[in-house]
Amino acid sequence: MFAKMPFLLMVVSLFFFACAEELIAKPDTRIEPVPGQIAVLNSCGIFGAAEETKKVLRTNGFDVLSAQSDPQWANYEETIVAIRNPHWVGHDRLRAVLDTKNFIVLQDPLSGDVSATVFLGRDYKKVLKIKRGQQ
Repeated sequence: MFAKMPFLLMVVSLFFFACAEELIAKPDTRIEPVPGQIAVLNSCGIFGAAEETKKVLRTNGFDVLSAQSDPQWANYEETIVAIRNPHWVGHDRLRAVLDTKNFIVLQDPLSGDVSATVFLGRDYKKVLKIKRGQQ
């Protein structure tokens, strides 16, 4: 009976090794791209807000056409998202990524290449779910 013990121990060890390897393996983290393009406008006056938002959106599969700052619009307290196409398939995904209630759906057939425009307010870090000190 003890002669079979090394074989049994080897089988059990292989089983646990295979299970452990499967648990350690990283899940598929590939993000599907979202059709359409987004424009980001820094409307809060905080340096780097548009670039930071562009990175977060691209990480989540969005194509950011432009990220700009306009000193004349540096007075927005809250972030506003204007959906330019009411039938855009990325609308729900953008709502999931951006933590804001300020979504406006426009009936704008002449919006060109842009499906949505994000006007960043001073609350943009909260909207992007970025904690203080984390960047």
